[in-house]
Amino acid sequence: MEAHYTWKTKFFSRKFEIFRNDMKCGELQKIAFSRKSIGEMNGRRYSFEMKKLFKPVAEIINLNNDSVIGNITIFPFKRSSVIKLGDKEYPWQFDNFWSTRWSISYEYGTLVKYYSKWLTGTIDSYTSEDVLILSGFFLRNFFRQHSSAAAAT
Repeated sequence: MEAHYTWKTKFFSRKFEIFRNDMKCGELQKIAFSRKSIGEMNGRRYSFEMKKLFKPVAEIINLNNDSVIGNITIFPFKRSSVIKLGDKEYPWQFDNFWSTRWSISYEYGTLVKYYSKWLTGTIDSYTSEDVLILSGFFLRNFFRQHSSAAAAT
């Protein structure tokens, strides 16, 4: 199943809005002064919460039934991550130097491709797992914050 989405955000905003056929179908928002982001897509709600500081790991919680459905292990210096949902692992990575393209893959190829152009972009998804699309944005935000903090020091 292939789906094409667009997304947008505002300057200094902590919220990304996701659209399909110009209809809003999801969003991801970083909670201020927290290590948590809340996402919603197609009626399904998820929480991404950072659990460890020096070896960053985020827990993925399905807010519709308050169950932990997976985690994300982040490798800040490699600029990559592994999303684990159940017994499946999905590598996440930036696909170019400028961090304007990133993707999530699986054994047989790419499942989700992202493209960023300033405050907007596109998503091409080859999976029905909404949590993967939101995980990709969560990771992009993590790395943007990580690089901003490094640049400020």
